[in-house]
Amino acid sequence: MSHYLRIIGDLEGFQNMNERLLPQSKIIPDEVRHAVSINSSAREIFHYISTTEGWNGWFTSDMSLDLQPGGRIIFHWKNWGADKLSTGDHGTILDCIPNKLIEFTWHPDQPDYTTKVTITLVGESSPCIVRVLETGFADTPEGLRAMIQSAAGWGEALTLLKMYIEHGVSLVVREN
Repeated sequence: MSHYLRIIGDLEGFQNMNERLLPQSKIIPDEVRHAVSINSSAREIFHYISTTEGWNGWFTSDMSLDLQPGGRIIFHWKNWGADKLSTGDHGTILDCIPNKLIEFTWHPDQPDYTTKVTITLVGESSPCIVRVLETGFADTPEGLRAMIQSAAGWGEALTLLKMYIEHGVSLVVREN
């Protein structure tokens, strides 16, 4: 039993409270999940995750996307956050279902591999649940670091989206 940890509960929503054993190699999750309830319709929220002006309102300084499977998605941040970071990333649109889902790849820590990000809208009217799932992190120390950064980042991003839609508050720095 030394190479196993006893886990009580179901890690996916605590729906099944059965006791189970996981090998230590599976203790670290291989995905990032976040969700937030936003007092808005799926249609309005979808606008903010499927258009350049939507993303630039709450998350990016400058971005572009071609919202069809195989299309490009390019993110740019200028003077972002407390550290005033200027950076960017890019990926490919995998799927898009209006008012329901947008799925894309991007590079969480290295340009030689991508992760898959799925943003799902649950419910059509207000409030709507926005769920983010990111998978495909490398099984390396760098991949673990990227997963931890993404976990914190998606929590922050969903908070920013909620604050922007519900209260009109944006922390995106605009150049004059």
